[in-house]
Amino acid sequence: MVLRKGEHHESMTIAPVLDTDALGRLGEQLGDTDMLCGFIRRYEAMLDQRVDRLQRALSAQDHGDWMDAVLSLKTSSAMAGAQALSTLAARLQEDFAQRPPAPVHWPARERLAEIMETLRRLAAETARQLQLFVQQVAGAI
Repeated sequence: MVLRKGEHHESMTIAPVLDTDALGRLGEQLGDTDMLCGFIRRYEAMLDQRVDRLQRALSAQDHGDWMDAVLSLKTSSAMAGAQALSTLAARLQEDFAQRPPAPVHWPARERLAEIMETLRRLAAETARQLQLFVQQVAGAI
C-alpha cells in the first residue's frame, strides 16, 4: 500500500505523530516522570540508528536484516507513543513481507530513496514532538 507508484508520501502518514494517551499510560506504568522522560530520551537517541539500519538493509536488499530493523522500529515506536512512525513501519513491514514462493520485490532506487526520505522526515518530526512532550512533562513537575 505504501509503495505504490504515483502516491504522495504525505499519504503514508495518516496517524497522529504522537499518541499522548499511550505516553500517559507508559508514564503510569513506570510510575515516575523522570523514568518516563528517560525512556523517551533513550528512544529518541536511538531513533537515527534504527533508521540508519533500515537504510543499510534496503541498500543491501537484505530481507532478514530489513525485517529485524523494521520490527525494532515498529515496536519501539509503539512503546514510545510514536504512533505515525510505528504505523509506517508496520506498513513497510507488510509491503516487504516475503510470501513464499514469491521473492521479495524491492522497489527501484528512486523509490528506496523516497521511502528513506519519508522515514527520516517522520523520525525528525517525531523526535521534535517528543522533545516538546518531555519539556512539558518536566515543566509540570
